[in-house]
Amino acid sequence: MSDAPGSQARSTHHRASNENEVPAAGLLATCLNWIRLGIGREADRYTIPPRSVVAAPACLLAIVILIVLSVMFLDSVGRFPYYSPVSNVEELTLFYTSAGNFLKYGFLNSGFLADYSTSSRSSDHPYIYNHMPPGPDILMAALLKGTGGSYWVVRVAFWLTFLAGMICYFSFVELILGGFGLTGAGYAILLMSPYMILRTFDDVGYAVFPLLGFLPLLALQVYYRTGRLRYLGLMLTLGLISALYFDYLTLLMVCWCWGLLYFTQLIPVMRRHLIGFASVVVGGMAAHLIQNYLYLGPGLFFRELWMMAANRITGVPTRNELKAFYQANGLVHHGSGQFSLPGFLYNLDLGLNFPGRASLLLAALIGLAWVIGHNVHWETDRKVLTVPRSPMGPALTRFVGLWIWAAGTIVLPMCMLPAFTTEYGVHGTGLHSYFLGTAVTASVLYGVRTAVRWVPRDLGSATGPRLPKILVALAIVCVLGLFGWVVWRLADYQAREFSIAASVYSEAKSNKLRWIRRHYAGEVFMTNINPVTVGFFAREAGHGACELASLPEAGDIDPSRCHVSYMQDLDHYRRVRPRYFFFFREMFPGFSQCLPSGYYPMLDKGGDACFTTMQRRLAARFARITDTGLFEVYDLTKPAAEQR
Repeated sequence: MSDAPGSQARSTHHRASNENEVPAAGLLATCLNWIRLGIGREADRYTIPPRSVVAAPACLLAIVILIVLSVMFLDSVGRFPYYSPVSNVEELTLFYTSAGNFLKYGFLNSGFLADYSTSSRSSDHPYIYNHMPPGPDILMAALLKGTGGSYWVVRVAFWLTFLAGMICYFSFVELILGGFGLTGAGYAILLMSPYMILRTFDDVGYAVFPLLGFLPLLALQVYYRTGRLRYLGLMLTLGLISALYFDYLTLLMVCWCWGLLYFTQLIPVMRRHLIGFASVVVGGMAAHLIQNYLYLGPGLFFRELWMMAANRITGVPTRNELKAFYQANGLVHHGSGQFSLPGFLYNLDLGLNFPGRASLLLAALIGLAWVIGHNVHWETDRKVLTVPRSPMGPALTRFVGLWIWAAGTIVLPMCMLPAFTTEYGVHGTGLHSYFLGTAVTASVLYGVRTAVRWVPRDLGSATGPRLPKILVALAIVCVLGLFGWVVWRLADYQAREFSIAASVYSEAKSNKLRWIRRHYAGEVFMTNINPVTVGFFAREAGHGACELASLPEAGDIDPSRCHVSYMQDLDHYRRVRPRYFFFFREMFPGFSQCLPSGYYPMLDKGGDACFTTMQRRLAARFARITDTGLFEVYDLTKPAAEQR
């Protein structure tokens, strides 16, 4: 592909004589342009273009939603230091634990890899997680060190990072909309669940996604306009940071985003810059692999890499086959279940789902039929159908490219890890909403604008369209009605998700985990969820994902049958009887195999029978100390007869 666009941009920049044109081409101006609404400044006046009529409500909508959600978030920071009521507690406690271990035992103790052990015994450290780069863990440790261990300051820092990233995201959307002659990037926030935004505010892994995901693309566009190498350097630097920070599913999404943008040219991306970005990403991945190689050694490194990749792609070796290998080597790997086509397709569909999807598709089909019917003509003498080269042609091609980019960025990474996708999809992270938000916003705005513009053309024409005017009128009404229904569904979605988030905030059920630190800390435990979620508060080692097998029908307990135990000295814990069993009714990790029905509707996860049987066995054998509503606590050293 020719580099002419970049050369032309650089020559245009050097010819610019107006001093105001240089700052306007800068990265900050590009990021803030969607807020400025296109309002210009001249010597003695401001210019307000017609586009502001559309852009102003969109901008105001996004700002109001983010402000309201930010107030809720900051209120939760003041109430509880570790997380908000809607946070992904499991992931946060994993990052908090590994960061705390870095500060306590040093970075070299684990070779800068994450250490997930919650044990108070140094002989149990490190218990390594090496399947994603340790960038978030290292950053969390540095922030905790710099703030004197203040979790609320760290959470506020990620909140600010997310807001800065949203400015980058809306600026990116504005660039995409500009290719269709549209504006109104703020409307994309309607595709984002308020619940998920609140969860992302302090999510160590995903709060930085809007910044690292879209700022490199903006920097590249500014480089094309200005020719200043510092923007190209910024793009490459951010690409390397992304490779050292994101988990690999997220990183695959970023890579496919770039590749499909190059393929569709929705915004300019040249081949050499795509290759440059891909090179730094591969370099970051290589650095992580070298880190694993140095820590594990050649024999273990290659065997572990093959087993991990095979399991996430095919589900073989199975989760149970992996357990002994990973525990023997002090490594964390929960393992993916075997590939299931219904579960795989279910998660793919969730990744592409949004309110009003069927209505938008129907509106597109009617619009396409409208364009074809309006332009098709039967030539009697030649006995052929002719369709003129409509000015809609390039727009239709561009929209096909837009949806290929959006859907491909979401689906293709999941298709590369089929077994992993069977249990985990991108919808749980909210990453899909950034791309769907872009495509849906462009589709609705363009469809409404086109339908409104065609009303006087088709119904007021002296000669009239080739289709009967009554059919044209019906088509216009149907299309506008369908687009209106999409907007209504999105507004209703926002209201329902906000109501759910407000209810969860009001109850703040997850804050009851603090009871573990107050009353049950310092004891080895069992739990039916991820042991780190409990261990962070208990400050002790524990056995996690303990399900029916760990409560054998013959009686008592069998901790060795729990799915995960992040402790190096397993011989020691074979002689130590756990003191408590924390039985949770929610907050289950994806690798659980004994869940209430409805959690994974397309997969066999035990169901209600398995879950209630566990609860009955615990209640029949051991004294229940308390029931918090979130979890029950059983004393494994006291029989049920001694229950208080």
